[in-house]
Amino acid sequence: MGSSAQPAGLRVGVKVREIATSDATYRDVSILHSDAVGLVFEVQRTVAEGGNIENVVSQMLVPWANIRYVLVLEEAV
Repeated sequence: MGSSAQPAGLRVGVKVREIATSDATYRDVSILHSDAVGLVFEVQRTVAEGGNIENVVSQMLVPWANIRYVLVLEEAV
C-alpha cells in the first residue's frame, strides 16, 4: 500500500471502533499519529499479573501494509 492509499480523516484524537491487522484486532482505540508509513494508536487492555488486575494503556505503531481495515466510530457533528 502506498501513501496514496492512506485513509483520509484519521487525525489525532479520532476514535476508532476497530483496527484489524494481519495478527490482531484492536477495539476502541484513539489515533495518536497517522502518516504515509502507518498508524500510531493508543489501546487499553486488562492485564492480570501476580493476582492483580490492572488496566494498561499501550501505544502501538502498525504499518499500513499490515492493516486489513479500520472501522471509525460514527460521530454527530
